[in-house]
This record gives sequence, structure tokens and C-alpha cells, in this order.
Amino acid sequence: MGSIILCHRKKAKQPYEIGRIHRRIYTIEELCYFICNHLYLIDYTIVNETLCDWLEDELKLNELANSLRQILKQHGSVEQFIITILASSSIYTTAELSGIQDVLMRLKNQKPIEKQKYKADNLLQSGAVKSAILIYQSILREETDESINGKWQRTYQRQYLCCP
Repeated sequence: MGSIILCHRKKAKQPYEIGRIHRRIYTIEELCYFICNHLYLIDYTIVNETLCDWLEDELKLNELANSLRQILKQHGSVEQFIITILASSSIYTTAELSGIQDVLMRLKNQKPIEKQKYKADNLLQSGAVKSAILIYQSILREETDESINGKWQRTYQRQYLCCP
């Protein structure tokens, strides 16, 4: 049998906007759903003081906003910031949060070119075609990554980006 998820009643009058993909978020549940389905897109557009202000002002989640501000002040990790948001919603089980944290840790350990590709793939999948193309083009224009073999990078670009 499934379980019931009790949602917060508060809906923002002013949405939190993630400009790069033209997404507007109105509730904590929408924010959690976005995060979990776009882990490769987590960056400064989510992990910032503006999100803390929005959570406090629009959703009246003062305790969560203050916890996130503390993480930012202490230069905490992106993973810690994200897991704090997800845990506060009471939507996810401990096992699900652990799985999400594992994915975030794997992302943290990926090569920059791999991160860029996953980000572009996710942008493309969510309909942000122009942003995805810009990232794919930046991957192709980049000089060889010193942390990986140049021949491997060219092979990777041909195989995964379908370039001649």
C-alpha cells in the first residue's frame, strides 16, 4: 500500500524563478520535486540566499530558511543544503534521502566535462533547447581537459555529443 503525503498549505504569491529553464516554483513540494528530478542542474540558481529569502517571505518556512542560511555562512556543501531542503518537506524516507545524497556525491566527483554534458542533457530533456545547445557548444569549444587524456576527450565528444 502507498502512503499519504501531507503537503503544506502555503502557496507562494510570488514564485521562485529558475530563469535558465524558465521554471516557476510555488510550493515546497514543487521545489523538492524539481530538485529530485534535476539533480544535475543544482547550482547557484538553487543554492543561494535568494532561495532562503523566498522560503521565509513567501512560504513562511523561517526555520528552514535559517538552517539554509547557516549552511551558506559556514560554507557548507551543496549536498548538505539540498538534503536539508528535502528532509524538511517530510516527503522522502530516510532511504530515499540517502539515495539522493549518493547521487549528489557521485556528481561532485565527476569530471567537469561529464557534469556539463549531464546538465545539457537535462536542459534538453526539460525543453530548454537553447541553453542545452550553448552548453554542448561550450563542451566542443573547450581545450582538452588536463585532468583527462586529450584523445579520450575527443572520443568522448564524438561518441556522446554526436559530432563528426
